[in-house]
Amino acid sequence: MNKTVKTFEQNEFDFWMPPEGMTLTIGEDAEIDVPQIPLPIHLKDMEEGKQPSERAIGEGLNTYLRSFPDCPHAPDYARILKEAYPFHVSDLGSEIIILDVKEVEPEFVREKINMLKVLALMEPENFGVLQNIGMAYYELAMVYSELGDVRQLMGQARLWLEKARRVCNDDLQNLNYLAQICYFSGGYPQAKLYWRIISDALEEGEAKDELRSRIDRIESEDLPGQPLLDRLEQVGVAMSCYSNEKYADACAIMEEVAADGRLPQELPNAEFFYFLGLCRKQDGRQDDAAQAFARTLEIDPQHKAAQDEIAAKEA
Repeated sequence: MNKTVKTFEQNEFDFWMPPEGMTLTIGEDAEIDVPQIPLPIHLKDMEEGKQPSERAIGEGLNTYLRSFPDCPHAPDYARILKEAYPFHVSDLGSEIIILDVKEVEPEFVREKINMLKVLALMEPENFGVLQNIGMAYYELAMVYSELGDVRQLMGQARLWLEKARRVCNDDLQNLNYLAQICYFSGGYPQAKLYWRIISDALEEGEAKDELRSRIDRIESEDLPGQPLLDRLEQVGVAMSCYSNEKYADACAIMEEVAADGRLPQELPNAEFFYFLGLCRKQDGRQDDAAQAFARTLEIDPQHKAAQDEIAAKEA
């Protein structure tokens, strides 16, 4: 199923103030009061001097919240949507399920985050919703095209995972995500604490052994010279330099990160070596670039762009 993300700009809406005492129908004999706050209505549904229809109010609230879930009055908008337009809420859940089966593309992850935030407004104590927002932010932060915003995205991931932890403080998956974020950020004592809690809850096996190894490395101070989040941020800066044709700057940054070695060692990613190869190619170091492209294929043998680069050199 192909799906294009439809986003809306704020100037596509007008804000209509409902009259005092206005209600919306929620059943044959039931109504809800509409608060006197500005309601977003699609411009196409606004007629001068006329009150928008209940359908227009519902569609406006639904599409506006999906695009701007952190907007002023969001909790009130979500309450109206939940009580008066439950079919929109059902559609929201169905679309989140569809997005969950898609490949990780930033535009779809961002759309999923917005929709989950709408659900969180309706159910602020729903552990699963809170955790999924945090995991989605984490997922987005680890996409190389988004590394320019990695610090802000990791911060949002931690914020929502902490909200989830306050609802359920012993979920091991949630604690592991928090531990990873703490470790990446240089919060090694907190990461160790979370991993010890998880390790104590696990039976003997590979997972427990791996956590013990991580804890041992922290206790022996076998740690990155710089937090990995700093290194990820450096890669984001290098990618920005590259896109602005500042190839020498991009190459210098990537060579520094590669020479340190800790980022590709602890977070092996084909995109790191592919981008390193591109930087070296622009720097005129074709053999070094080929080595980086070969390393890309060791991690991801199906990496088409790296395959093409090697084939072009060998031609």
